[in-house]
Amino acid sequence: MFTRSVSHRLLGRGWDGNRIEQSGGSRPSARECEVPVASVPQAGPNEIRNVVLVGDSSSGKTTLVEAALFATGALSRPGRVEDGNTVTDYDPVEMRQQRSINLALAPTAFDGLKINFIDTPGYADFVGDLRAGLRAADAALFVVSAAEGLTAATRMLWRECAEVGMARAVILTKLDHQRASFEDSVAQLQEALGDGVLPLYLPSYDSDGHTITGLVGLLSQEVADYSSGERTKRPADDTQQAALQEPRSTLIETIVTESEDEELLEAWVGGENVGIDTVIADMEKAVVRGEFYPLIPINPVTGMGVLEVLELVAKGFPSPLEHRDVEATTPDGKPVDALACDPNGPLLAEVVKTTSEPYVGKLSLVRVFSGTLRPDAPVHVSGHFAAGSMHEDHDVDERIGSLSSPLGKTQQSVP
Repeated sequence: MFTRSVSHRLLGRGWDGNRIEQSGGSRPSARECEVPVASVPQAGPNEIRNVVLVGDSSSGKTTLVEAALFATGALSRPGRVEDGNTVTDYDPVEMRQQRSINLALAPTAFDGLKINFIDTPGYADFVGDLRAGLRAADAALFVVSAAEGLTAATRMLWRECAEVGMARAVILTKLDHQRASFEDSVAQLQEALGDGVLPLYLPSYDSDGHTITGLVGLLSQEVADYSSGERTKRPADDTQQAALQEPRSTLIETIVTESEDEELLEAWVGGENVGIDTVIADMEKAVVRGEFYPLIPINPVTGMGVLEVLELVAKGFPSPLEHRDVEATTPDGKPVDALACDPNGPLLAEVVKTTSEPYVGKLSLVRVFSGTLRPDAPVHVSGHFAAGSMHEDHDVDERIGSLSSPLGKTQQSVP
C-alpha cells in the first residue's frame, strides 16, 4: 500500500490503468439525460487521453466539450449554455447563472481511443475544482477568446502546467467577434506564453475577406471547408499555398527541433522531403516535452475546428503511459520507488472530487495512476495535507462500492 501527500489517495489493488471513473457506496441508477447518449467502451491505458480544459469563463470550454460529444456521436444533438442543457453544466446554479462552477467529466470515443474531457470552472472562486482537474489530466487545452485575450489567472495556470511539464495546446475561439483578429491574437499569445505557440491551421475566409468558412492545414496543405455545415476537404489553391509556406516551414522546424529527432532534423536542414506522417509522429514527442504548443482556431457553435481538435488530442497528446512516474510513500511515510502506469502494479489513485447525490449517496471521481480498481475492493484512503489547507489529515480503511463511468450527471455502470 502506498500514498502521496497533499490529497486523498486510495491504496490497494484495483482498475486497469489510468482511467478516470467514479465509485460510490451503492450502485447508482442511470439518470435520464436530455438526449440519448452512446456508451463509451472501456480501454487500456494506451488507448486513453485524459484532457482538462482550462480558460476564462465564457471562453467556450463547455461549448467545445458539447461540440466534441456531438461530433463523436456521444450526443444526438448538442446543448447550449444559454439553454441550460449542456452535459457538463448540470447543476441548477450552473444552469441559472450560465457558467461552470464545478468540475465535470465527459468521456467520448474517437479514432479508437477513449477521450476523457474534464470541463473546469473559469472563475477564480472555483479554482479548487480547476486544480483538481489539472491533477487528474495528462494534457491541457487552454481555451482563449480572441475577443478578450488572456487574463492574469490563465497565465498563472499556464506557468503551473509548465512547472510540472504538462503537455498543452491552445484553442482560439470567438474569431467571429468584431474585435477579434487571428494574427493579433497569435502574436499576443506568443508574447505571453512563448514562441512555442504555433498555429497548426490558418483561417480560410469567404470572398468578403472577413467571414471564416474553414481552416487551412499547415502540415496537410489542405482546406477543411465548413461553409456547408459539414467538413469537406480540398487541396489549398495557389494563393493559399503561397501564404502557407513561411508559417509551415516555421512549424515543421519547431516540431522537428523540439522532438529532438536528430535524424529528421538533419534531413530537414539538408533540404530533403520530410514525410507528413513522420512530422505528425514527431509532433506528439514535441508536445509531450512541454516546449511546443499547437494552436487551433475554432468555432464550437458551428462545429468548425472541432474535428481538428479531436485529431490533435488523438495524435498529439500523451496517453497515461507517458505520465511522469508518481512519487509515493507507505502510509507511515516511508518512501518507495516511483510508480509507473501499470494495471498489474500496486494500486495508487487519487480522489479528485467527492459529491453527495440524492438517492445514491457519496460519489467519488477517482484518477488511477497505477494498479486496478474493482468493486468491493478494500483500500486505504490517506489524506496528508499541507499546513493551512483547512483539511485534517486522516488514514482510514474503506471498501469500494460500485463503479460507474460518468457523462456529466449520467452514470453508466462499469462491471
